[in-house]
Amino acid sequence: MTQAGVRVIMAHCASLGEALDLDQRRPSACSAFSLFARLMDEPAWQGLLLGDISAVFQVNRNAEVWRTLLTRRDWHPRLLHGSDYPLPGVGPLFRPQGLVRAGLLQAEHVPVLTQVRAHNPLLFDLMLKRHLRWQGQGLSDTVFATRRHFERPAKVSPADT
Repeated sequence: MTQAGVRVIMAHCASLGEALDLDQRRPSACSAFSLFARLMDEPAWQGLLLGDISAVFQVNRNAEVWRTLLTRRDWHPRLLHGSDYPLPGVGPLFRPQGLVRAGLLQAEHVPVLTQVRAHNPLLFDLMLKRHLRWQGQGLSDTVFATRRHFERPAKVSPADT
């Protein structure tokens, strides 16, 4: 696919499940996220592989995935904010207290996030992701400014060449 120039957006940064690692002599199952991470670091996929962060901070995801996404600043220009609406409004899927326990969210933010969620789940989702930190690092602004990934390149006319 890299040879064809196909751009791929990996849903939820492959943050759930397992897949076969076909690069191994004897393929075995490993976390899908570890394969995503390997591709993100592969030079051939540099301009072609993106990951969306919708649903990534749900309760059923691994804290190591959260920490990796927050600290891999080199990936941030290739991560895309998404909400997976209506899921941010589904109570059991997002538990800010779990993010507090994981050391990613300050407890003082939970009451405000809880109130906002009751009125606007999309705003809750955005605010939650903007407040997350691990070792002083959060998601950079580029994660939330995704338009550049969807703009078509300007056409070059023969007279311009």
